[in-house]
Parts: sequence; structure tokens; C-alpha cells
Amino acid sequence: MSRNRRMLIDDCGFGPSASPIWEEIWCFILRFRFWYFGEWKEVLVDDKLPTYRGRLVYMRSANPTEFWAALLEKAYAKLYGCYENISGPGCSTTRALQDLTGGIVQSFGLSNQDRFLTYQVLNSAVPRSSLLISTITLKENKRQLRLRNGLMTQHAYSVTGLARVRGPLGDTPLVRLRNPWGEGEWTGPWSERSWEWDGLSGRDKELLSVRVRNDGEFWMSFEDFARHFTQLDIVHVSPDDWMTEPALHSKQPWRAVLARRRWRSGYNAGGGPGHPETTAMNPQFHIGIPRTSGNKCHVVVSVVQQYETDPEAKGARPLFAIGFAVYEVPHSTSRLTPQFVAQQQPLDVTNHSVAREVVTFFTLPPGDYIVVPQTNVPNCDAKFLLRILTDEQSNIWEVNDDNMVFKNISAEFLEDTVILPDGKPLLTKLMVKYPPELDVIQLQKILRAHWKAYLAEKPSLELCKSLIMLRDVNISGRINVMDIPVLMHMLQFWKIAFQKFEKGVNPTKTSSYNLRPLLWEAGSTVSNKVLECLVLRFAKSRILTSECFIMAMVRLHLAHERYHSLDTKMSKGNPLSLEEITTNNQSTELLKNVNKSFFTFRY
Repeated sequence: MSRNRRMLIDDCGFGPSASPIWEEIWCFILRFRFWYFGEWKEVLVDDKLPTYRGRLVYMRSANPTEFWAALLEKAYAKLYGCYENISGPGCSTTRALQDLTGGIVQSFGLSNQDRFLTYQVLNSAVPRSSLLISTITLKENKRQLRLRNGLMTQHAYSVTGLARVRGPLGDTPLVRLRNPWGEGEWTGPWSERSWEWDGLSGRDKELLSVRVRNDGEFWMSFEDFARHFTQLDIVHVSPDDWMTEPALHSKQPWRAVLARRRWRSGYNAGGGPGHPETTAMNPQFHIGIPRTSGNKCHVVVSVVQQYETDPEAKGARPLFAIGFAVYEVPHSTSRLTPQFVAQQQPLDVTNHSVAREVVTFFTLPPGDYIVVPQTNVPNCDAKFLLRILTDEQSNIWEVNDDNMVFKNISAEFLEDTVILPDGKPLLTKLMVKYPPELDVIQLQKILRAHWKAYLAEKPSLELCKSLIMLRDVNISGRINVMDIPVLMHMLQFWKIAFQKFEKGVNPTKTSSYNLRPLLWEAGSTVSNKVLECLVLRFAKSRILTSECFIMAMVRLHLAHERYHSLDTKMSKGNPLSLEEITTNNQSTELLKNVNKSFFTFRY
């Protein structure tokens, strides 16, 4: 065993004192965890490091006996496939910060950023569990340089504090920074030996710790900070990590909401605001800031699409252009509709970019808002992770509907009769010609004889089987001839509803994105989960035919009838919900994917 490896083992506490036979059984494996799409992914590596002529090729510490940084870099390179993938043009500081912390990483270019917004961001993030990193980048020179004011280019400074002092020149906001090297401090106004401190009282000097104990820590005015630094990266740490990191306990945690969802073509992948017909079909999340609150709420919204760390991994998919829109809505608005988005402009829309994460910081007054995660164009299938952080009390939930039938058509038309063109009741004619109980062939024959008044196309045998199920209480495979008029009234009602959403000149087809408003016209509402199942089951290539719509309505009515007909005693102990009854008999993979989605609140 090499001397370096033995020293590393001793430093980690696994030396001879830990095990008397360590040299014989030792297998040196290090375990690292990196954040990947909402979860901590474990990466195992050994302690072999690439060297050239006895020196480490990549990252190394100033202390030749320390190897933790190089081992961390090796595990990170394994996560991304190779060392080249973490040092090439595609890598970024923000990506590494997120992988290491699991936080929401937000970047600001300070050169053209509004000063007031920059100060708001600092004022919100500094007292909370957020890490702030500022850098100076010169376009004309990529090398690291020490400027005349003492600052270093291409170097990361931590923002550790924010204050406002009153001196001879009036109120001055100050920013406290730290150089992790312990040297290279600011030498301009409000530096350690500058004359600006002479105008402050002794108490103010003590409170601000003018002569800070940490080497490399210094104050500078906010104006100088915004003028000299070109980039600000903020890592908003989630409440879970705040709880496990003692160094953050002195700061206030964010309130956080996390949701795992997916965009599915033909169901909720409606695209951006440039597609007003479908953008309201995207997933929607309501933020309610109590109107009794006098304070404005700082909100951070992040949308992360599923990504691959190794670009050469099997089955790796390209990233889509993603973003989100935020709408301010009246308190009574439960859901965005195509009519609403066509008439109202969003409060803000992010620039849709081909990136794994899109983040925006807001300062919102009390009110109601709806966040709509979206891809730039419709019909992009992808999983995404939505995270919302707030610093004030707020109520956040996913916009969803109850599963219910609020228009009982069969009961409404129970006493009505169907009159034929010759003026005679249809039922009288059927009772003479057919037996009291009709099978599927006989039902199809009757409907085909009168289909134009009640259907958009001739009924298939499969449709007739579904209609029999709707009225077949005894499961005999037959329907009573007395139920034909009621059945025809239901079909006519559904046909009128469908005609409002017909696609172009074709009276038998419509877009599957219209299914939710179509169900409303037909007297039903369904949850997001049920709607997804109906689209997958009855739509094809994002098209819903009139016949498939009727079959979907039959499925909903059957589910409601069976659920409500359960015996009261059995229903108390029945583990099945109405939603589960509605969505049963779908594919195992569908249920697996749907059940994996969840919505959690973390405070």
C-alpha cells in the first residue's frame, strides 16, 4: 500500500485503530452523493487518481497530503461520463453548484441588471438559506488578474452580509464579501482602512465588525459592488438541506413546494403563450398570497426538465426549450382557460431556453397567481420538476378538478319520448318489432336506422357494446327496449356537446386537448389523473373521434354508478376511491407512472 493511500486512510479514521486487520481486508471505496433531478444519486469510486510524472493531472490541493478534492472530482467525472465532460464548453458553475447542493441556482448578469432588482434579490437571499457567489469577468481577458482595487477577476467571492449605515453622506447600503483564499481584499471605499468608517459611531462600527476576524472578509458599498462585479450566482437551499446543515441554522429557511409532473402529448403538453389554443392545457399551480398580509412575498420559481448527465448514455434524449408563465388571476378563478389566456396577458413569461433548468425571482404583492410550466412548442413529452420557494406564508396547490357528474341526463330525459318523422313514437314501433330484451346486434340495427339524429357517424359494434353496459344492470349482455329513448336522448346531448369542438370541416373529430372543456359541456368534470387516462385510452395521435368520446362518457358514467351503488357498510372499508375505479383496467405502466407523481409541501 502506497504512503499516500495509507495517509488518506488514516485521515479518514479507518487506520489500524479502527480495525486490527485493516491491511488484509481493506477495499478502499468512496461514496459520493450528487443531486440529480430531485434525488440524491450515489456514485462509488476507488482511490486511484490519474497522475503524470508523479503529479495529479486534474484538481489538487495546496497540501500534498489532501486528496478529497481530487476524489470528489473523480466521482463527478464518473457521473458525467468522463473528465472531459466536466471541463468542456458545456459545463458551468451553476450546474456544478446544483449538483453539489441540490439547491435552486439562479444567475444574474449584473452589467445590465436593474440595480433596484439586484438589491431586492440580495435583501431577500442574504438572511435566508441561500449561498451567494459573485465574480468579475472581463471580456477582453480570460486570465485571472488582480485589479488595482484589490479584487481578482475570474474568482469567486461569497456574499456574507448586507447592511445599511447612516454617515455624513447619508444612507449607504453595504455588502459584505469574503475571498475564500483569505487574501485579495477590496481597497476602495468602505474597505478596512478607508476614511468612510470615521463618520460612524462606535456602536455602528462594532455591529458591523469593521475589523472582521475572518481573513479575506471585507465591506464595500452596494453601488461599487454592482459596478465592479459582473455575475451573481445564488443557490437557494431547500428546507430539507437546511435542516441537515448546521452552518445554515443561523439563517431563515425558505418555504418550499415541490411537484414531479410530466408533459404528455395530446394531454397537457400545450406549449407556450404563442399557442393560445392549447397553452391553458399545461399543468397549472396556484399561488395564493393572503390579502391580510401587508408584506410583499419574495418567490423563486424553478422548472427542471429531466436530463442525462452522460450525453453518450443509451437512450439519451435532447433537451426541449422550457419555461413558464405566471398569470395574475381573480380570486374566484379556479383554472386558466383558452378564453382567459387569449384575453389576458401573463404577468411574466420566462425566455424559453434549451436548458435543464429555468429560474426566475419575483416580488409579488398579496393576491392570486397561477404558474404554468410549459415547453416552447406543444406536444413535447418530458418529465419535469417544479419547485417554488417563498419567504412569506402562502398557499400553493396544483389546479385540479373533482370527479363528478353534475348533469344526470338519463334522469332528466326519463319521461321523454322519441317521435319519428311520421309522428309515431319510436318506442311503440320498437315494441312491436323487437323483443323486450335487445342484444348488441339488435341495438346496432336500431341505432343505424336513426343514427343521423343522434350520432355523428354510424355506430360500430364496439360502441353498441359500451352502450349496453351503460344500461345493463344485471350484466346480461342485453338492454331493455324501454331504455332506447333515454339512450337516444343521451347520445343526442353528447352529440351537441361534441359539435362545439369539431375540428374544421370534419364533424367526427376534435383535438384531444379539447377533452376537458368537452366533458364540461357534457356535464362532467374529472381530475387530472382521470383525464390523462381517458386521453391515453380513447385518443389516437392527439385526435378524439365522436365515437371515442361517447365511449369515454360511458366509462365515466359507469364508474360513478358503480362507486355510488356500493353498499354503505362496504364503502366505509373500501380502499378504492372513485378516481381509482374510473382509471382501472388501464395499462400497468400508465398506473405506475401516474402513481409515482406526487405533490409535497416542505416547511
